[in-house]
Amino acid sequence: MPMKFEYDIKFTDNTPQLHEALDSWAERVLTIWGMKVQDYARLLVPTGTADSTGIEGYVGGALKQSLTYAVDLAKKTVTIGSNLFYSVYVELGTGIFAEKGNGRKTPWVWKDFNGKWHFTRGHGAPPVSSPGGGRSH
Repeated sequence: MPMKFEYDIKFTDNTPQLHEALDSWAERVLTIWGMKVQDYARLLVPTGTADSTGIEGYVGGALKQSLTYAVDLAKKTVTIGSNLFYSVYVELGTGIFAEKGNGRKTPWVWKDFNGKWHFTRGHGAPPVSSPGGGRSH
């Protein structure tokens, strides 16, 4: 006598919940990554001093404090950066020390806030953002 099997199978598609869980996970990971790289960059970025700026009583740290991060969930990316105009010169270097040789090739002079003149060929770029995962430029 042949055996007869009857099945009542129900399929539940949990794809939307899976995508929601993955997006939530991605947001947490990117946020944590942004905070950690921001903290690391703040350790590496140089801080101006009275000696380096020529300004008596100067207290630096504006660049360190300006470093922030932004998470883009649509692209699954996090961007760390600064809105200070001079941050690009600190990050990429200037003059003969500029990254990829893109700086000025001749020396120049500049006057500080106290009226003292300085001679320079530029300055090298500290490794501020590249240790965090690379640059986007």
